[in-house]
Amino acid sequence: MLARFILSYYKKSPIKILFGFVMLILVDIAQLFIPRMGQKAIDLIASENQDISGLLWLSLITVALALSIGIFRFTWRMIIIGTSHFIENDFKNKIYHHLLNLDSNFYNKTKTGDIMAHMTNDMQAIRMSTAFGVISGFDAIFLFSATLIFMLNLNVKLTLFAMAPLPIISIITLFAMKLMFKYFKDVQESFSQLTDKVQEILSGIKIVQAFRQEEKERERFNVTSKDYVKKNINLIMLWGTMFPLIFLFADLGAAIVLYMGGQYAILGNITPGEFVAFFMYLGIITWPMMAIGWASNIFQRGNASFKRVHEFLKEEAKIIDAKDAKSRELNGDIDLRDITFSYQDKIVLKGLSMNIKSGEYVGIIGKIGTGKSTIAKLILRILEPTVGEIFFDGISYKKIRIDSVREAIGYVPQDSFLFSMSIMDNIKFGRREATDEEVQNVVKASAFYKDLIDFRHGLDTIVGEKGVTLSGGQKQRLCIARALIRKPKILILDDALSAVDTNTEKEILHNLIEFSKGITTIVISHRISSFMNADNIYVLEDERVESNGKHSDLILSSPLYREFYRIQKLEE
Repeated sequence: MLARFILSYYKKSPIKILFGFVMLILVDIAQLFIPRMGQKAIDLIASENQDISGLLWLSLITVALALSIGIFRFTWRMIIIGTSHFIENDFKNKIYHHLLNLDSNFYNKTKTGDIMAHMTNDMQAIRMSTAFGVISGFDAIFLFSATLIFMLNLNVKLTLFAMAPLPIISIITLFAMKLMFKYFKDVQESFSQLTDKVQEILSGIKIVQAFRQEEKERERFNVTSKDYVKKNINLIMLWGTMFPLIFLFADLGAAIVLYMGGQYAILGNITPGEFVAFFMYLGIITWPMMAIGWASNIFQRGNASFKRVHEFLKEEAKIIDAKDAKSRELNGDIDLRDITFSYQDKIVLKGLSMNIKSGEYVGIIGKIGTGKSTIAKLILRILEPTVGEIFFDGISYKKIRIDSVREAIGYVPQDSFLFSMSIMDNIKFGRREATDEEVQNVVKASAFYKDLIDFRHGLDTIVGEKGVTLSGGQKQRLCIARALIRKPKILILDDALSAVDTNTEKEILHNLIEFSKGITTIVISHRISSFMNADNIYVLEDERVESNGKHSDLILSSPLYREFYRIQKLEE
């Protein structure tokens, strides 16, 4: 699986990759000629005709070979390793694109730590496989074969003695490869848990400190961290056992060569130079034996990571466009017909119907857990109804592309999420081509303009991670500005004024009435003051619409609405 993936990328630049491998082959060939130079030099010194000029030429050739090795090695590393970084970047972009297209079903069941592990540890392991895994494996096979030919050319019997331990080394490597895949998969999964734990603690650090749970969380983290260390130790022990065994049996072959080759040299069957050259080749051939194990380790790591990432990439969004869905420009009519929605066997909405006309100002109120926010997400198509259907401008939602629906909506969620960018960039996130004048208009409409004097850099002020430098009310107003800049046909405010004071709320609502003329506006709130002047107010109870109408009508007809109104008056 991983091999096919690597090959598919190598095929994109075949000439470049081939050139890199040619450079590697030239490095190996140049290395194999250096022992030959040593052989000739020793035999020249041992001969009766000691030619100094011959030694000089041999030395110069050796220097030339060394320089060539350096140049060729630099070239192949730049090509192959450089390509691996491009592959990693391309693959990361593929993962990121996939993440952006997955819906809430995936994010509800997947831990952040798993996703971060895919983008970091898994990608690093895959990159190492595409570079050092491939190159070390190829180099080991080629260099071993070429060195073996040079050794056989010197002395067949000595070569057979030297290769005697090879079957044992092969068995050790094959056995270790099987265990490596399992151990590294365990390490990656443990790393995911560790990453998820860190992310969870950092996200909830204020709660941890407020409840004085630092010591308890330290203990919990220590358990997860120890498990990660334990899994790594298992891998290190396997790694640490394999290589000493490989070197042990390789050195055993060297000992045999030392004894038998020494006898051959004494008896005159080989020259002293050939004996030294053979020993040098034995040193060279030890690297391929080790490299096979090293490449196997890297490749098994990469294969385990690739399978994890591949499983992730097989995840599909559950909310997708129907085959006959078309792009449409919405006008703002919304009709929810007999909507039932369940989440993990819990019914959130049951038989709910709403008819919202284009340009209407609509309020939705209800107790906690009555599905108010779910309605907003259904309209946005972040969620899909279990039963029932939604119509936009009289057309079934199934026949309209999702991007057309979302393009028409300005949405302010309960969680006022902001990016670690400037105020200007956060507003323009709603519509990046917006002009400065348009930004100024939405800043005024959201009543954020009066806060700008508190920021030294005005609209260019960086708000920090998740808008940490802003108050809750400022975040909400900035999110309203971000929604308004889209020039939406439908504006949805989901409890978007809960953190602002009463006077600011009145100012924003007044501005919205002026700013959003012709825009279908849906305000979800527990404050009746947010929609007292609404065209229609829906009161939710027991997963359905209990009643609907104008404020003046509901005060008379809906006991639940009257209770909400009474509570608000007491709070005032």
